[in-house]
Amino acid sequence: MAASFVDVSTDTKTIAGEPLEYPSTPNPVIFSNVVTIPPGTVTPWMVHPVPAYVYILEGTLTVEFAADGSLHKFNAGQAFLQARTHWHRGRNDGTTPVRFLGVFVGSKDVPVILHPPSSKSVQSVEAVDAPCFRLPLQFPCIASKRS
Repeated sequence: MAASFVDVSTDTKTIAGEPLEYPSTPNPVIFSNVVTIPPGTVTPWMVHPVPAYVYILEGTLTVEFAADGSLHKFNAGQAFLQARTHWHRGRNDGTTPVRFLGVFVGSKDVPVILHPPSSKSVQSVEAVDAPCFRLPLQFPCIASKRS
């Protein structure tokens, strides 16, 4: 019996429409994890300073965006490039666990997930800090203000 291959995705943009860009770094790192979200659970708001590829292993993951409240649903077997500079969170609105593989293309000592400062609302961080994430990859500037 021969090996078989099934194409999963070919992505050039994130689900928020951002172009795929690889970090320019002398210390590249690939980081991956398997995340489980129990039924009825919502993750904290987040952004990713590095590209993130998500493959749904089980269940249906709903990605919610803070800016407009839009919802994007992904079922087992689907994959996508996660938004980087748009605040979002994962939701499991179903009755079974959601499991997904997250693969991050980053740089040594650069976090793969950032959460908003606890003293700010997500909307104020979205308006002020999203432009901080630019390539070549620099450390995020969560506390900075636009000039």
